[in-house]
Amino acid sequence: MRFMLKTLFVVVGVVLMVACRGEQRSVEVHDQPTTGWECVEEFSFVNDDTLSMREIAVVLRYDRKDVVDTLSLNIVTISPDSLVLSENMTLRIPRLGDMRPAEQSFPYRRGVVLQRRGEYRFRLTPSVKAEGVGSVGLLITNQSEE
Repeated sequence: MRFMLKTLFVVVGVVLMVACRGEQRSVEVHDQPTTGWECVEEFSFVNDDTLSMREIAVVLRYDRKDVVDTLSLNIVTISPDSLVLSENMTLRIPRLGDMRPAEQSFPYRRGVVLQRRGEYRFRLTPSVKAEGVGSVGLLITNQSEE
């Protein structure tokens, strides 16, 4: 009986550890008109984990022959308790190969801990019309441990 009880505790402990360490990944992408990206795009992420470190990246899908070389954008983050952070970011868009459309992920933040439970909103706005950008998105993942 004692052995079965110990085994049960070990199994439950392993299951809980695996469940808590599950990869959380959020990707949201919005398509743009064929003329390019020029308006505010808002993305939301519902946070249930206030302890894990995250990586946040901006994702662009673009036509290599028409896209701009650099893209300046403003990123506004609104936390569940309505705190607002606004900052600028410049993306240097690579032109490698002939594959069209290309998709590129640009790191925005690493090691971020989203300390509040609830909905985080991210607003991305290009400073000028981004010719050749077909889709824009936001990728949020748990930071991989090394």
